[in-house]
Amino acid sequence: MATPPHDVAEKPSGAGAGTPGPGVPRECRVEMFAARPTGPPDGETARHDLALLDRGVRVRLLYPHSVRTDPAFLGYARMFADAGGEIRTVDRLPAPVAVFDRSAALLSVGPPDGGPVEITAAPVVDQLLWTLAYTWDHGWRCPCDSEQEELRSAILMMLANGDKDETIARRLGMSVRTCRRHVASIMAELNAASRFQAGLLAARGGLLGYTPHP
Repeated sequence: MATPPHDVAEKPSGAGAGTPGPGVPRECRVEMFAARPTGPPDGETARHDLALLDRGVRVRLLYPHSVRTDPAFLGYARMFADAGGEIRTVDRLPAPVAVFDRSAALLSVGPPDGGPVEITAAPVVDQLLWTLAYTWDHGWRCPCDSEQEELRSAILMMLANGDKDETIARRLGMSVRTCRRHVASIMAELNAASRFQAGLLAARGGLLGYTPHP
């Protein structure tokens, strides 16, 4: 039988991507970089995260924006940040993945209950790491002292893109009613007659970090 092109081995059942279970996560010595699209961590995962930080391991975690409305998650994020960890949130995340010491990864593939696989093939690990780093660069810090400013900027950006209230609410993890209150407040602040005009005025005023072409 031909040798597979990549060194991939199934992880023991019950090990979650980004969770320091048996194998590679436990041996992590320098850095863990993980994306967790399913939301706040459970108690065991949170304890593992903090244990890694206690050992001096750098831990960076990516979550969806929706966790920012979860008081329990925000409490965890503050505790995690106080311990030296870093969290950012983004609009969308792919399957759960974690890269350890830039040399091995756990990636969830197949059905949700299929469990992650361990990947040690350098080109694949490098690609996963690059994807995480790119996503990280476009994320919001969490927790953040300027939480309302970041929320306002995100809504303005989506208004400028022509997104509907339902889309904005879903991406930011809030109710449509709450989203509409934010939009109405922003429109009044900018003296805009329409949602799109609010986004356009914000862009021209440099509130989005760029100025659109005429």
